[in-house]
Amino acid sequence: MTDLLHLDARELTCGPSAPDAFAHAFDGPGAARALVTFGSENHDGNLDLALSLLSALGTVLALYPDRGCWDELTVRDDVDPGRTHGVGENRLHVDLVDRDRTPRLIALYCVRADPAGGGASALSDLRTAAEDLDEADRDLLRRPVFSYFTDHGVHGVGEGLARFPVLPGHLEGREPIRFTSKMLPHLQRGELVDGGAPEQVAAAFGRLVAAAEARRTTVRLQPGQLLVFDQWRYAHGRMPLGPGQRDLPPGQRRLLKQAYGHRFEATREAR
Repeated sequence: MTDLLHLDARELTCGPSAPDAFAHAFDGPGAARALVTFGSENHDGNLDLALSLLSALGTVLALYPDRGCWDELTVRDDVDPGRTHGVGENRLHVDLVDRDRTPRLIALYCVRADPAGGGASALSDLRTAAEDLDEADRDLLRRPVFSYFTDHGVHGVGEGLARFPVLPGHLEGREPIRFTSKMLPHLQRGELVDGGAPEQVAAAFGRLVAAAEARRTTVRLQPGQLLVFDQWRYAHGRMPLGPGQRDLPPGQRRLLKQAYGHRFEATREAR
């Protein structure tokens, strides 16, 4: 990921202007995404500092309060390979895509990289992917006729929407792009859409998936690195883990920590 902004945690967490420096870098040259490298091997301390950086951008969430602000992204070989904890490709998507307060910020901290050399994190700029479509496709994707399977037991993200548009009316970033590649096979079967011309809608969504994948970039996080991005703009995913995951003890497999947040301006507007 050659255009990803790389930042040194030491320069962002020391001094009275440090939080503002991170926010300005994130929103400016970072284009709403940044990779922060911590020099320390103290993951607990790094995670605390990572939360302070995230809180410089907005309100940190605890989707599952009993787990705290950080959730663990472990690797399991007994689940669907394409799901969060699987060993295969987790295709580009937005988390909590159907929630009326879809979190805008995601932070991924690496505790262990995949010893088999896989598991790179993927990002794709959905705004530019949507701009790659023609206006007819964008009009179809602006219709509030889509639905998706909701996550239960989550806090701080509002209610599930029965129907929603994939694309907002404008692509300037004030509303989320509600995208997950996993919708495509359902749409192709006439599912998860309530409205006329389901075949045309599915075709338009398929072109958005292709445009997003064409713009996908990847970064393989190393221990002590933090990836922060605005998921109202960037879809994310995971490339396949390396071979032989079943032979690796669970304590040696890739391990990321994940946290969510609302941007300050989004929080104020939602009140």
